[in-house]
Amino acid sequence: MRPRPTIKTLSEMTGFSIATISKALRNSPVVTEPTRAAIVAAAEQVGYQVSLKGRSLRTGKSYQIAVLMPLSVAKSHEWDGVEHAEILAGIAEGLEGSPYRIAVHLVRDTADSIDVVRSIVEGHLADGLIFSGILHDDPRIALLVESGFPFVTLGRSHSARDHAFVDIDSDWAAYAATRRLLQGGHRRIALVNPDPSLAYSGDRIAGYSRALAESGLAPDPALIVGGDLTAAHGKAAALALRWLADPATGFVCVNESTALGVLSGLHETGVRIGDEASVIAYDDINASAYFHPPLTTFLCPLQTLSRVLADFMLRLLEGEDPARLTHFVRPELIVRQDDRLLR
Repeated sequence: MRPRPTIKTLSEMTGFSIATISKALRNSPVVTEPTRAAIVAAAEQVGYQVSLKGRSLRTGKSYQIAVLMPLSVAKSHEWDGVEHAEILAGIAEGLEGSPYRIAVHLVRDTADSIDVVRSIVEGHLADGLIFSGILHDDPRIALLVESGFPFVTLGRSHSARDHAFVDIDSDWAAYAATRRLLQGGHRRIALVNPDPSLAYSGDRIAGYSRALAESGLAPDPALIVGGDLTAAHGKAAALALRWLADPATGFVCVNESTALGVLSGLHETGVRIGDEASVIAYDDINASAYFHPPLTTFLCPLQTLSRVLADFMLRLLEGEDPARLTHFVRPELIVRQDDRLLR
């Protein structure tokens, strides 16, 4: 087995001193471009890779970007793992070409995630942090802002603290879905929502309520059902909503997993989907096209958004103002049904 090439190897190949090799690999301005090019060519020829451990000792950086992941995802909790895999893949792609690598930290709940964030900051376990599941007034954001630690969130809080984020326009998506069902003749429209503590839960309620108000309808609290992001939640919601004295006929779901559960509940109660009920999904992970029937949904390009998360993180580490690093995306409507109430 050939020994791993070192800076000494490059020095022997090129005739330059170890100090010059080291400066060239760090893109130091004191090294001329022809010299740097010759050293880089030699490094590529022998497959030399910079030692992050050695670089960490010189710079005091860890070259790790911490990413928080719910423990339920690690246990393959229904489809959560698919979405988080897309997020991790996008972040990894976005970090390509930089010296930074992902370090995944599992968290059980909000309280545990606060402890993990504190340990990352105080223990210098990473140079930056990326996380999702943002609360209305998120204590993790307050901690990170006060400590001056670089971070980017997938989602935004409703606090007054400026921070870097990438977010999806959940208000508009719920508004557009509700308006579509209203135009299809539905009047009893249910919002199958995430946990009320999450910031985007409130955004979805705002959009849903606005669409109803434009049609002269007041939101019925009985038609707004919050919970986790599972098919079990969707099915339980559908069964409860169909047992109401004036049952729901339209369903605006928070993701495709809950939409699948809603379909199961409707089938169980004998409701003909497409005639007596319509279901609109969210977070298209290329599964709702194969549901029976296929569902209208909203496409949220998670992997693309996650590359923006990585780009923002690298720019933060270069000293850019977090308040300038915000990206707000409106999801694309994918129509697969006419979503009209026929009976």
